Amino acid sequence: MKMGKKEIVATVVIVSIIILFLLPVVPVSYTVKEPYEVTKRESQTLINDKPTVKAGYYIYYKRYIDVSQKEGNIVYGSIIETSGNDINFYVFDQKGFNAWKNGQSVSPYVYAKRVKSYTFSFVPDHTDYYYFVLDNTYSWFTNKVPKIEATWDYKITVTEYRDVKKTKYISVLQLLLES
Repeated sequence: MKMGKKEIVATVVIVSIIILFLLPVVPVSYTVKEPYEVTKRESQTLINDKPTVKAGYYIYYKRYIDVSQKEGNIVYGSIIETSGNDINFYVFDQKGFNAWKNGQSVSPYVYAKRVKSYTFSFVPDHTDYYYFVLDNTYSWFTNKVPKIEATWDYKITVTEYRDVKKTKYISVLQLLLES
């Protein structure tokens, strides 16, 4: 029985397939970096100061607060008038501060009139410059020395990466060919 070219090729292909299936398969381990999201609480000190506010004047601290891609935004702090007197304290956004400076009616985020000690908190509802105003314009003779602290807290979600070990199974022949 003589085999033709077609039969020889078919036999070689079948024998090759059988050999490939009979070759052992080995596990190969490797490591990949996989992303995952983590929500973190962060905090920024906006103000920590003890200025002198002259009689008949006000001072302000202008701070940029970017609430985009952040959750749970809150600004909190305290005012303590250390000379034993009192002072006015307000917090405005940019538009509110401009209106207040021009004598227009405005609703500040924080409004504390003639306080000796005051704690505050507010939620910045948009990205903007916020103005923390220490107002002593009502006093004709007495300078004020308030201690002011303000902190901004928020949550931010970041992508971190961890090493994950994986295993794939390959034939000995494939392993030999990749080497």
